[in-house]
Amino acid sequence: MGQAVEARGLVKRFGETTAVDGVDLTVASGGVHGLLGPNGAGKTTLLRILLGLVRQDAGTLRLFGRDDRLANQQYRLAGFVESPRFYPYLSAERNLALLADFDGGDAPHRIGEVLARVGLTERRRRKVGGYSFGMRQRLGIAAALLRAPDLLVLDEPGNGLDPAGIRDMRQLVRSLAADGLPVLLSSHHMAEVEELCDTVTIMRTGRVVYAGSLAELRSRAPDPAHQLATNDDESAAALAAGQPGVEVAGHPDGGLAVRARPEQLDAYVLALGRRGIAVRALRLESTPLESLFLTLTEEQSDEETEGAER
Repeated sequence: MGQAVEARGLVKRFGETTAVDGVDLTVASGGVHGLLGPNGAGKTTLLRILLGLVRQDAGTLRLFGRDDRLANQQYRLAGFVESPRFYPYLSAERNLALLADFDGGDAPHRIGEVLARVGLTERRRRKVGGYSFGMRQRLGIAAALLRAPDLLVLDEPGNGLDPAGIRDMRQLVRSLAADGLPVLLSSHHMAEVEELCDTVTIMRTGRVVYAGSLAELRSRAPDPAHQLATNDDESAAALAAGQPGVEVAGHPDGGLAVRARPEQLDAYVLALGRRGIAVRALRLESTPLESLFLTLTEEQSDEETEGAER
């Protein structure tokens, strides 16, 4: 079927605001593709274009190798943007029955199957108004699966969930991808994308600042950042000067800020011990990918800076 999504030069404007500015996006027909960026990066608008909720002002969009208007007749995209909405006074089962009647085909016969897939079988007759936020998110995925989609689109599925809900949501997404359903997952959390995704597109202010594999992104990431406290920070900083790959500076919250690869950090800590310098605390402040994400999404280009000054 070719790539699930091939978008080239997509542009969407709302008045004088350009929400999506010449975006290229490629999503393979397997695995999980992360669409990453801070709030306001244009992710949600891009998803709305893919789902046919808004029409782009420029650019081309092909789904599974075909023009989007033709592809929508043959291939099914399903998912939700922001948060799924249901009738709160109806049960989960009844909400899905209404959607199934709208879709037709074998959808009415798949209600039990999709509820079981998202773990809501025992709660299927409860009114959705009494559901937790996480349960409504899972019901949103069930509604999407009801269409037997060829591509599942999820916008911040873990947003607002407690740790247990996030764990369950991630397990569900992984299992769906493992069964061969390609997933396009939007998020502003690097840790979520790192755990779930094979490839990633990172956006900032409506533009793509990175697109490629997670492995390639890791190769570009800086060394991890740590906060180090010792019984003699001055001597510890001096010792670091002779340690390959170790960068040490004063930390604004006290102690030392250390950047090094894991094996280089290990050698430095062992050297501290041999010198009689006690390590009282060593705390990871940011993973390499989190640091790179902040660099890609927070730094302004010269063009953006000049535009802001004008």
